[in-house]
Amino acid sequence: MLTIGEVAKKVGITIGAIRFYERKGLLTPAARSEQNNRLYSEDDLNWLVFIKCLRETGMSVEDIKTYYDKVNEGTSTLPERTKLIQDQRQKLLEDIEQKKAQLVHLDHKLERYYRGENY
Repeated sequence: MLTIGEVAKKVGITIGAIRFYERKGLLTPAARSEQNNRLYSEDDLNWLVFIKCLRETGMSVEDIKTYYDKVNEGTSTLPERTKLIQDQRQKLLEDIEQKKAQLVHLDHKLERYYRGENY
């Protein structure tokens, strides 16, 4: 079992974020030590890594909650979960294409500056 600080450090999120995810129902409430400190399992750690990944792709907390609820409902929800992840994947691909276009624009601007143009 890991403390909240250990989990936060390993996942790369804040203790406050973990508590927030618990309050929002994205994470099963932690077990408690004799000193009433939160304790997390490796499964909790792995789930938090995935939450972080989803958040970094731009998925909303509400959509992650929907996904989490579907996971907890069991294998009958696999098609719905698959669709949620596929949709997020598509959004991420669109974001990547947009970022690539922005990068090209910046590169063109830099080329002009390197040629001595002032605009």
